Amino acid sequence: MVYETFLETVTSQLQEALGDSYQFMLRPLPKNNGVTLDGLTIQSPDCSVAPTIYLNPYYEQYQRGTDIHEIVHDILRLYRATPTPSFLQTDALDHFSKLRSRIMFRLIHTASNQVLLKDLPHLPYLDLSIVFFISLERNEAGQMTALIHQEHMKRWNITVNDLWEAASRNTPLEYPAEIQSMSDLLREIARKNMGEHYDPELINKLLESEDAAPLYVLSNSNGLYGASCLVYQNVLKDFADHLQADLILLPSSVHEVLLTPNLPDTSYEALSSMVTSINRQEVSPEEQLSNQVYLFSRKDGSLKIVSNAPELVGTAVLS
Repeated sequence: MVYETFLETVTSQLQEALGDSYQFMLRPLPKNNGVTLDGLTIQSPDCSVAPTIYLNPYYEQYQRGTDIHEIVHDILRLYRATPTPSFLQTDALDHFSKLRSRIMFRLIHTASNQVLLKDLPHLPYLDLSIVFFISLERNEAGQMTALIHQEHMKRWNITVNDLWEAASRNTPLEYPAEIQSMSDLLREIARKNMGEHYDPELINKLLESEDAAPLYVLSNSNGLYGASCLVYQNVLKDFADHLQADLILLPSSVHEVLLTPNLPDTSYEALSSMVTSINRQEVSPEEQLSNQVYLFSRKDGSLKIVSNAPELVGTAVLS
């Protein structure tokens, strides 16, 4: 089944399952780093807010052999498991005062998102941009968010600084920063995957290396868009003071940043080449953050770019 037929079939079967009172809209939507996904908006008859489900990943499942009926069932399960938040059944979206505590921020790459940023209020940060979203709902099934666009700014009659004032306060509270050593993280992954076969002595032996610089992972407690933690007040400063060293930051993805002490013989360009290569080969285009390497200075608390990497991210992952 070709992609266009797949989209039509899924939409038709969802309409049949939910009934004629539901309205469906299928449209391409711009995402991070120039990626465009096909979003299916499902509008229930008793609510003015409609969730959007992206169908591209489901087509990949179909190509791998998943039955179309199973895919439709999974979409229905997801839709029904995330009911519209009760506060949205009022006029909450029309009033900034009712949403102020739900305003958050995340980081995206500036040069790779020029089209998207034209419609988003944002603040520049190094080669990145701080953009804002509304945290609508969080539960075991995931989270529901909505990017804030220029039309929201006009509706609420606010400025970008109003968004930043709210988001810079809310985001660290809602998504607190966490720093974990890479060795501890790998031990945790091994423990989960190996089960009763987990051998701590063997894992410790595999992870021990006298020459390797210590590596740490900075993210948030949610694990989503955790790279934003590098903007949190004092997070880098406190950790640099803990290590008693300046910090090198390697942007692993929009979800996390790798930290390591800055050593005298460090080659920033070599690290940048490594980050660029990993981005192109391992990280999906939508989740890439930057190819650059950053340096945090303990002396003046500054964060700066110390590499000269390719300007754009979002290059397709090699097969």
